[in-house]
Amino acid sequence: MRTRQIEVLQAILRTGSVSGAARLLHVSQPAVTRTLQHAEATVGFALFKRQGNRLVPTAETNALAPMVERASSSLESVRKLARNLKLGDDRPIRIAAVPSLAVSVLPGAYTRTRAMFPQMHTELGSAHVEDITQKLLLHEIDIGVAFDPPPHPFVDNIDIGELSLVAAALPAKLGKHARQKRISAEALATMDLIEMSGKDPLGQIYARCAAHYGWPHTQTAVQTYHVGLRLAELGQGVALIDSASASHCGPALKVLPLEPAVTFPVCVLLLKDTAVTDIMEGFIQCLREELGKYVI
Repeated sequence: MRTRQIEVLQAILRTGSVSGAARLLHVSQPAVTRTLQHAEATVGFALFKRQGNRLVPTAETNALAPMVERASSSLESVRKLARNLKLGDDRPIRIAAVPSLAVSVLPGAYTRTRAMFPQMHTELGSAHVEDITQKLLLHEIDIGVAFDPPPHPFVDNIDIGELSLVAAALPAKLGKHARQKRISAEALATMDLIEMSGKDPLGQIYARCAAHYGWPHTQTAVQTYHVGLRLAELGQGVALIDSASASHCGPALKVLPLEPAVTFPVCVLLLKDTAVTDIMEGFIQCLREELGKYVI
């Protein structure tokens, strides 16, 4: 099937009619009808059957639908990349960090960089690590910042420092350990733990620690540290978060580094062969300096 035929097929699947597909694609209804007829001639079977005013996909089309969706998504990615490449240098430096670093480390690093380059134009945002990689590949951002990101053949992961895993909880939840400066990893095995989701790099670090120290399978997993800290404030358990996020704990929570320390790298992500400008280099250095404030 040709590209246009895939687009029309996807549009009809989404809207259920030729008129709806025409509006979605900004073309005439006869153009949609002709393309659909050509597509059916190409594949050799009917793609839709009419029920009242709607077009209902045939069994064959339902079988094709997942691949059509993937093909349509790939086409949109190509268009998006082309638009971003067309912008060239006529745009700000775009930076995205994982949510916890976007709140704790990114603002300070930006402020330091802005002091060196007052005329810099920047867009700051947050995204999960898998989305950061995708945004880099589509040229939607220039710099990513994440915990221990997985390797990718087209992305350079540059180590800029490390953070630690810490426990945050109401003193009552920590018991006798609340009077200590650190908490042993083994002691956590008897507590109600709040972990980051397994899809998050911190969640994967938790899984490795759980296997090593005998931590229980938790009843509560969260996708952002904000939620984990709020649950800890409500007495729902001990939140295991990074040491930068711990700087945002409320006064009711006790924060204890782990013993032995559990550390993990923080990396800047760049597309391979990226031409790093002076501003970008300055920002990366400021990130290193800002991270140093959160080493425990």
